[in-house]
Amino acid sequence: TRLKEINTITKNKFKSIIIDICYLVEWGSEGIEAQISSICAEAADAVQEGFNIIILSDKKVSKEFVAVPALLALSAVHQHLIREGLRTKVGLVVETGSAREVHHFALLAGYGAEAVHPYLALETVEDLVKVNKEEVSLEAAIDNYIMAIGKGFSKIMSKMGISTYMSYCGAQIFEIVGINDETVEK
Repeated sequence: TRLKEINTITKNKFKSIIIDICYLVEWGSEGIEAQISSICAEAADAVQEGFNIIILSDKKVSKEFVAVPALLALSAVHQHLIREGLRTKVGLVVETGSAREVHHFALLAGYGAEAVHPYLALETVEDLVKVNKEEVSLEAAIDNYIMAIGKGFSKIMSKMGISTYMSYCGAQIFEIVGINDETVEK
C-alpha cells in the first residue's frame, strides 16, 4: 500500500504506477502476446513520463480476466526496459497471487523484481489465523511468513555465492528447460 501511495508520502520524489497484467479470457491464446507487448510499451512510457516505481499487478484476475504469468510479465518488462536503455531509472515491483514459496520469490528476484507483494499468500495466512484463533496473532503470523521467506531466500543466495539482494536481482541465473528458444529469447 505504501508503494502505491509513495507519490504523496515523498512529495513526488518517487512516483509509482500500477500496470495491470491481466487480459480478457475471450482473447484466447493470442491475448497473452498482445498483453505482454502492451505491458512493455506501458512500462517504457511510464518511465519516460517520470515514474520510477512500476508495480506489475495481477490483482484484477477474475472469471473474465486471466493474468499473464507474473514471471513472464516481469521478465518481458525487464528485458524491454534494458533494450530501451530505461531499466536503471525504475524499480520493478510484482504484486501477485502466484508467489507463495521461496522458489517463487527467488525466480521473481532473479528476473528483475526489486520487491514482491504476495497478496494471496498473505490473505491465506490471515485466513489461517482466523481459523486457529488463539494460536498466534495476525501480525506474528505475517512476520513469521516473511521471516521464513527471507531465510529461505538467503539460503538460496548463499548456496550460489551471492551475498546481496541487488547482486541477485535481475541476474537471470536460472536455466529454462523445456521451452523453445524463440519463446525464451522473448
